[in-house]
Amino acid sequence: MKSRWKEMNYNAELDCWVVFWGDNTGYKMRCGEWFDLHLGNGKILSCRLELGRDWYIITGRNEIRFYLKNNETYHVDL
Repeated sequence: MKSRWKEMNYNAELDCWVVFWGDNTGYKMRCGEWFDLHLGNGKILSCRLELGRDWYIITGRNEIRFYLKNNETYHVDL
C-alpha cells in the first residue's frame, strides 16, 4: 500500500517549498495552501503555509504560527 505522505523540501533557487511525488515530479507550494503535516506517532497537524520574512505554518482556531526550517524535510499530504 502506498503511503499518503509526500516529502516537502525547501528549494533555495525557487525560494519556495516543493512537495515531491514518487516519480521526482515536484509541486511548488504557495502562500495560503492548506495541507496535513505528519508529526509522527500517528499525529497530524492541519495547517496553512504562509510567507513573512521566512516561511511558516498557521494552525488551530487561534492561528498559532510555527516557522519551517529550510534544511528539514517534512512529510505532508495535500
